[in-house]
Amino acid sequence: MTDTGHDIRITKTHMALSKTLMDLLEKKRFPKITVNDICQGAMVSRSTFYMHFEDKYKLMLFCLQEERQRFDEAAQSMAPRDILHVVLSSVYERKKVFHNFFKAEIDMELFNMFRNFFHDFVAEDLTRLEQQGMKLPGPIPPSAAYYASGLAGMTIWWIEHDFSIDIEEMAACQYNLLSNLIAQ
Repeated sequence: MTDTGHDIRITKTHMALSKTLMDLLEKKRFPKITVNDICQGAMVSRSTFYMHFEDKYKLMLFCLQEERQRFDEAAQSMAPRDILHVVLSSVYERKKVFHNFFKAEIDMELFNMFRNFFHDFVAEDLTRLEQQGMKLPGPIPPSAAYYASGLAGMTIWWIEHDFSIDIEEMAACQYNLLSNLIAQ
């Protein structure tokens, strides 16, 4: 078999597993979803699941990375304020999924996954600003962690409070809090 055939099978398996997890998150909270549920929905064996992912957390991380890749492609031609709006709109469009992901008890692994989703965006912006000569408040890794934690925390708060602030206002609030960095 060619490498291309192998890659296609892996891609199909990853797509089936990630789609199934997202479908399950429409119906039940993340802690209640089992690897068996995911395998049954994706029509793959448990051994196949574990060949690709260590556990359901790693699958969720894969899903977030796929989402981030989508945003990376879109972000190439967007202003920072628009990126925040697109991210929040995406969360809102799949509010049941995010509600079931975060409305349960939030463990640190889930929070860290979501924070890391924002971290690379912020780190890239900080790197760009530093290269342009801006004096940053500190080294890039901890500074990016600070701002990413804020974005993740605000977004989780928004989810937990049933999206009580409209998308435009939430994006503007996040942008304003970051504006000393990203408005350069």
